[in-house]
Amino acid sequence: MNRPTEGHKGLRRLRSRLMPRLAVLFVLALLTGCGIAPDTPLADQCDTVPAGAERVVLRAELDVRLGAAVVGPPGAPVGVAVAHGASHTLCDWLPAMSALAERLNVRVIVPDRRGVGSSDGDGEVGELAGDLQRALTWLHEQGATRLAVLGSSYGGPIAVLAAQRATALPMCVAVAVSPLTGIEGGVAPLAENKPVASLWAVAETAFGASATALFEKVPQARQGRLKILPVDDHSLALLRGHPDAMTFVEDALRTC
Repeated sequence: MNRPTEGHKGLRRLRSRLMPRLAVLFVLALLTGCGIAPDTPLADQCDTVPAGAERVVLRAELDVRLGAAVVGPPGAPVGVAVAHGASHTLCDWLPAMSALAERLNVRVIVPDRRGVGSSDGDGEVGELAGDLQRALTWLHEQGATRLAVLGSSYGGPIAVLAAQRATALPMCVAVAVSPLTGIEGGVAPLAENKPVASLWAVAETAFGASATALFEKVPQARQGRLKILPVDDHSLALLRGHPDAMTFVEDALRTC
């Protein structure tokens, strides 16, 4: 009988550390259900609405309406579409994305994932990358000439897959924060074998392996950067609590 190699043992240790956290993420994804109409005023959905934030309703596949919010100047040449994490809604991301939009002079759209927050649908996983592509198309239709995706945690592989498939759009970079490598049910960027314009990935220690896998295995037209921080904060908390993580994201967007 074959004995486990050190590589196999290391993989098992990694899985033992990740599985409890991933289980929590997926439970939260199920609990963060939809109950708000997509055209609900942002002030009725979110406790804090940054000045200038606007409600947008996107029409996606299967006639699903996605509630979204947009921040940043309408004439900005760079547009960024955000795929939030499993336990989040657009409300969690609006303050940080509003500040980022002001600093970089970019326009940012944050849709609620279908079946979550203000978006219709039943959370059909196979449609999630297409939904983010719809947000990118909206930015392009509004005048953005260069496009980026930013995905965090559960949203990480969604963002990368959307960037791989958005071949008709002027994509410049995909940014993954604390990303999973994929989501069972139809989000598998490692199996897509299509290039992104550039990939930048940043993660805490526990998600370093998945960030590294995405960075090393997804083809890139222009090599991006990988950064693993020796901290425990995850997803949006990583960006909020560690300025070097947010600076990394901003440096990625400045390549557009």
